[in-house]
Amino acid sequence: MRGRHLAASIVDKTRVTGSGSRIQRVRLWSGLVLFVYVLLHYLNHSAGHISLAAMESILRLQSAIWGSLPGQILLYGALLTHVTLGLARMLNLRTWRRPFWEWAQVIFGLAIPWFLISHIVFTRASETILGLDVDYKHELALLWPDVWISQSLLLVIVWLHACIGLHFWLRLRAGYARVFPILAGVAVLVPTTALTGWITAARREFDALQRAAAASPDSVRAAAEQEAASNAIRDILRGVESVAQLTVLAIIAVVLLFMATRWLLQRFRSKVRLTYGDGTVAVCSPGHTILEISRAYRIPHMSVCGGRARCSTCRTLIVSGLENLAPQTEAESLLLRKLNAAPGVRLACQARVRGDAQVRPLIQPGSNIHAARSLDPLGWGVEREIAVMFLDIRGFSKISEKSLPYDVVFILNSLFGEIGAEIEAANGYIDKFMGDGLMALFGLASSAGEASRDALRAAIAAQNATAKSSRMLTQHISEPIRIGIGIHTGPAVVGRIGRTSDQTTPSRLTAIGDTVNIAARLESATKELGVGIVISAATVRVAELKLSDAVGARKSISVHNISAPVDVVAVEDIAALAHDMGGSAELRRERSAAPGLRERLLGRNQAARAEN
Repeated sequence: MRGRHLAASIVDKTRVTGSGSRIQRVRLWSGLVLFVYVLLHYLNHSAGHISLAAMESILRLQSAIWGSLPGQILLYGALLTHVTLGLARMLNLRTWRRPFWEWAQVIFGLAIPWFLISHIVFTRASETILGLDVDYKHELALLWPDVWISQSLLLVIVWLHACIGLHFWLRLRAGYARVFPILAGVAVLVPTTALTGWITAARREFDALQRAAAASPDSVRAAAEQEAASNAIRDILRGVESVAQLTVLAIIAVVLLFMATRWLLQRFRSKVRLTYGDGTVAVCSPGHTILEISRAYRIPHMSVCGGRARCSTCRTLIVSGLENLAPQTEAESLLLRKLNAAPGVRLACQARVRGDAQVRPLIQPGSNIHAARSLDPLGWGVEREIAVMFLDIRGFSKISEKSLPYDVVFILNSLFGEIGAEIEAANGYIDKFMGDGLMALFGLASSAGEASRDALRAAIAAQNATAKSSRMLTQHISEPIRIGIGIHTGPAVVGRIGRTSDQTTPSRLTAIGDTVNIAARLESATKELGVGIVISAATVRVAELKLSDAVGARKSISVHNISAPVDVVAVEDIAALAHDMGGSAELRRERSAAPGLRERLLGRNQAARAEN
């Protein structure tokens, strides 16, 4: 039990994730507003596969939202905020060595204003400057065929920039790994249908205009006059577009010039020495974060969130020179408080070095671990609602005292072989064996409701498997084997802890958190209550079961380190539990063939009470 409480106590040090600083949150929310606008706009483009009328109908609905004063304030405020904070973040880049995905997002972010200028000029600017009513028909006429390539690139670049940001924000969230294949499919489908939709509509309108022009001389003259007017409008808009693009280029050039100037000045500034635990010494100018220094010197340093203070994987122990680091940022301070970290622990992505220091990263990203976990969504740990089962053999110390070592191992292997098969048949995962007990997880690839029902089915089957094994082991044991099972459903951190000697074999999954602690306590409560199974009320509720009074009594028990008592069901009649769950064919056959099952179970429970 001590090991179980120790595992549960680690939860606060493992499940910690942060939301970043206020500036990061503002940038995130402004980006989400823009993403909603882009998504709706792309869906509008997709309607081009249907008809121009469908595009116009959806456009009117969108105009009611984004064309209103609150909508325009929200949209253009988010755009200005996101661009400004994005440029500010670029100004803080002090090293060119960054992951590929970060550079991809930066490059796409710089490219968007260039292509976006053309789109804004040919839509909003034509309305504002020339007083044109630009609906889809006029917009397609202005864009096709002159600027269709640049507009298509804009569509793809904006979507890629947004998806990169969303992915590296959501990948730390519970449940993201399960829905990732669906979201990835949507991420490919939306821009594809949008791109082909607007091009299909533009070509359809262009071809219709050409056919109308060829039908009669009057139509030819009208088409020529319309084309001349369109060309005149395009000439005016191209002039505006050139001025706007030069302005964007000037802003980007100033940012890049600032970064280059700072980089040159840093080469002539006094240097600081950062010494790592393995003796590696990095010499650089002051002002860099520890993570930036590690990247610049190609020193492996874990950072799952990409240096945004949204995870704690880059945490580093400052062995000496803590006073030579810049004070904690808001995001770092918040995350370290959640982590309850020691005073000498800092986040490498936030701690800027001002003088000599000696550091030791607390999470070592070995190449074999990195390779395995980068392909395994559970490798870094995810928070998931699961059902946890603890099972323990009652009075096994008496059995082991009266048996030879070989017999003890044989009994355990025989019993756990039967129980393990039942757990796995119920979609369970055996986390670990602990002497005469085990811990199993349900819900690694299913919903919490399914996990709870699977755990209850496994508990019933485990009790029957124990009775079956007892009958088979009568020559090795003097009395029937009894087991106690505790089940609780709730959030837990699921991940791979430790490492294996075989570099190609990932470490086993485990779960930590209050849910594990409660399940362990329920298992020990089976002794106090004299029953074989104790189920938390949370498990019953999530499983959507209505248990009859015949199943057992409702109780409330206290759990160490949990302030509120836990409501439970002490199962006195396992057959009644199986009946309320719908039962299995085997259980129903056993109950009908052996009407004395309940009496035997009650007698076993009374014996347990007498023993305690």
